[in-house]
Amino acid sequence: MSPARRKESKQHEVGSATHARRVIVAADGRGWYVRFEGNRQLGRYSNVTQAIHGGRRLARQHKPAGLVVRYLDGEEEESWYGDREAP
Repeated sequence: MSPARRKESKQHEVGSATHARRVIVAADGRGWYVRFEGNRQLGRYSNVTQAIHGGRRLARQHKPAGLVVRYLDGEEEESWYGDREAP
């Protein structure tokens, strides 16, 4: 994803939650993986686009949930799926 496109979609909020699970999309030496924060990997993908689609699907299935994409350049993009909880 290009930096311009990343800025466009950065901080896209669909909702927010205080006690939501977070789905992490990140790269390692073997490609891109998807996992719940603090847990082992749930899926492995050959490119970032496929990994983001897999992460979104997982976040939507486990609402409320956040999706955090950690890019190779160190930037992070975070989106939330589900209802906001009152503070």
